[in-house]
Amino acid sequence: MTRLFIILISFGFLARAEGQQKEISTRPNIIYILADDLGYGDVSAYNKDSKIPTPNIDRLATRGTKFTNAHSASAVCTPSRYSILTGNYPWRSSLKKGVLWSYDWPLIKKDQLTIGQFLKNNGYSTALIGKWHLGWNWPIKQGEYIDTTQLSPIDEASTLERERKIDFTKPLQGGPLSCGFDYQFGVDIPSLPPFCFIENGKIFGDELTNQKPKHIVGAQGLMQTGWTSEKMLPTIVDKADEYIKHQAAENSNKPFFLFLSLSAPHVPISPNLAYQGKSNAGDYGDFVVEMDDYIGRLMNTLDNLNITQNTLIIFTSDNGAAMQAGDFTTRGLEASTYGSLFKLYNHNSSGDWKGIKGNSWEGGHRVPYIASWPGVIPAGKTNTNKISLTDLFATCAGILDISLPDSVAVDSYNMFDAYRGENPKKSIRKEILYSSANGCISIQKGKWKYIDCNDAGGGLKNQYIKNDFVYETAGQLYDMEKDERETTNLFNDYPIIVKQLKNLVEEYKIRGQSK
Repeated sequence: MTRLFIILISFGFLARAEGQQKEISTRPNIIYILADDLGYGDVSAYNKDSKIPTPNIDRLATRGTKFTNAHSASAVCTPSRYSILTGNYPWRSSLKKGVLWSYDWPLIKKDQLTIGQFLKNNGYSTALIGKWHLGWNWPIKQGEYIDTTQLSPIDEASTLERERKIDFTKPLQGGPLSCGFDYQFGVDIPSLPPFCFIENGKIFGDELTNQKPKHIVGAQGLMQTGWTSEKMLPTIVDKADEYIKHQAAENSNKPFFLFLSLSAPHVPISPNLAYQGKSNAGDYGDFVVEMDDYIGRLMNTLDNLNITQNTLIIFTSDNGAAMQAGDFTTRGLEASTYGSLFKLYNHNSSGDWKGIKGNSWEGGHRVPYIASWPGVIPAGKTNTNKISLTDLFATCAGILDISLPDSVAVDSYNMFDAYRGENPKKSIRKEILYSSANGCISIQKGKWKYIDCNDAGGGLKNQYIKNDFVYETAGQLYDMEKDERETTNLFNDYPIIVKQLKNLVEEYKIRGQSK
């Protein structure tokens, strides 16, 4: 098949030309579906004992390939999303631990190339629909001052003080439109103010006038009249469905990239009435069922538009699960406790992996990952290749046959051969790195996994499945071939391995890339 010869003078990209020019329609549409806090064990295709039926995600797995060794670059939201969009590990950003809060400024630098901008430069229509959580340039009222170099303090008084100084009637800059996306619709952070939808950097709908009532889960702050948690997820999916249909009808000669960043099953855990009782895992399970149903709806839309064959769909999660059975406002304090899903419903969102959201252990960062592209990606297969969520950037470049400069997507590997099932037992990545909620960096090379701290690495403490281990050693070392569940810390037994892996992390920091 002929290939497209592309020259991008602005970034110095040179595509490899072989034969005649390739028709633009042969490049796939790309839909990247990112669940929010969905655990490896929440998807029934990954967990035969799951209390949550996910027939549509399972259907996607039968159409494509299921990867069982995929990892988020961070075990919490903001840094994980940064890594997906930039192809860089999160500790290369200014945010070394934790997440952004309400009214924080952009984490992605103005001149930093993202996957959205890259695909836009190469002829794609681009959209980001759903959760953002990477900061905005909030417009400040005349005469007011906010120190934009400092992260927003995580307390109610500081949030309300920032709200008072922000002019919400003006457009927000520094969001998805500044990162290469032609269209944006969604929310900033589902459980934090402002409680509203944002479209193309403008507040969508009524003005922000109301303070959130106590019965709605989340921090105090401004909210639109009539706002409910229940409408968040279906509205996001409605917009995604509209976007796909619009592209097929009005822009069919141009491929599209849809980054669909779902708000579920992150808190607020708010399944709509039609889905309540559909799982055996409480409100959380019902919320996952609702999300799964919407994914099926989008798959059906692609089928009905006859564009499934030319669409790459990737489904994954930004990090591990918090394992809360429900919100405290509706189900009480016990249900909202981390790990309560296991106690109340005997459902382990992490599957058999140790740890949960925020942790350095596998349950914090090992995530479901399914890739489907009929005729290109083998159907119904399972692949054990190590994949990082940073790899989206280089993989898309590989699909388009474009070479990236060394300074772009510095921690992203081209996994297209793994997608296609070529040499499924050959590992493409030599190493893979991840960070925890408090910034503890881990690295796996071959069979060895080194964790550069002596505990969970911060994040959520599971009240019902023990994850409060604190070791007497300075770090942790696990043999992942013999001990995938990370039960035996070998730090003291292999000091040379520990030193080698620790030095390798430092080398990658100094080099500015890990490839």
